[in-house]
Amino acid sequence: MTFDPFYNAAGMPLLSILMLIPAAGALALLIPMSTASARVLAFAATVVTALFSLPLPALFNKAGSQMQFVERIPWVAAWNLEYSVGIDGISLPLVLLTVLISPVCVLASWQSIKTGVRGYLACLLLMESIMIGIFVSLNLILFFFFWEAMLIPMYLLIGMWGTERGRAAAMKFLLFTLGGSIFMLVGIIALYLLGGRTFDILALSKAGLPNGVQVWLFMAFFLGFAVKVPVVPFHGWQPDAYAEAPTAATIIMAAVLAKMGTYGFIRILFPLFPHAAWTLLEPMLALSVITVLYGAYCALAQQDLKRLVAYSSLSHMGFILLG
Repeated sequence: MTFDPFYNAAGMPLLSILMLIPAAGALALLIPMSTASARVLAFAATVVTALFSLPLPALFNKAGSQMQFVERIPWVAAWNLEYSVGIDGISLPLVLLTVLISPVCVLASWQSIKTGVRGYLACLLLMESIMIGIFVSLNLILFFFFWEAMLIPMYLLIGMWGTERGRAAAMKFLLFTLGGSIFMLVGIIALYLLGGRTFDILALSKAGLPNGVQVWLFMAFFLGFAVKVPVVPFHGWQPDAYAEAPTAATIIMAAVLAKMGTYGFIRILFPLFPHAAWTLLEPMLALSVITVLYGAYCALAQQDLKRLVAYSSLSHMGFILLG
């Protein structure tokens, strides 16, 4: 593992540690223990993760635009693939949001979850680890790995600990997300072949792809991110998933999961395909306005609080995309 003192003020793999602590907590929950002990262990793992995140804002160089706390490990040399993580002013707030919301999710489930408590808490901790991974990845393969890995614990949270209709909602969530991810995977492979045979996001942003290629790749990645935001008409999974999921899972979807899609727009779509973003500006603006109005209109008719949150979140994400 390499560290550049200019880019990693911590001088240690701090971002990797933030991912490993909740993952280790999830593994520890596989050990037979009482329900009370499992709850304490899960809460302690989230609190320790939050404490380890404190150096990030303290050591972050606010005057610089470069990636910071960078870690790089050679992975598959034949494919020019490496484990590469780092944060900048865009990803830092999202990492902090993730580590701060995770203890809240554990506390929200303290008394409401009665069965399969260890498995439930393990899924929450895995979600925290994976969400951090998405926000710190500087490599498209690593990003895609975390992007897809997130489906497993979230599917289980909705399907196993949700309401009676939770399994149907979880399946809808899975199918919508996988459908968008297929296009993203095709885009990643094409980008690797056309962008200099590298998966490094920072290097690809300087590839200077032809305008026509940018448009096609933009649309491929757009479909993957639009499902997660979500953007109308790719929002079909959202109301049911929010309504049928346990409260902690709804918190994660509203507070963090929706931001992943917009983060993908900012981190990948706009820097890698600037010409396509300008070319497709008007259709994107139209979709954003439709999302804002449709979400707000549907929210007015809801009597279920979680569905109200779902549609209001849909409208809010439309505003973010519009910006």
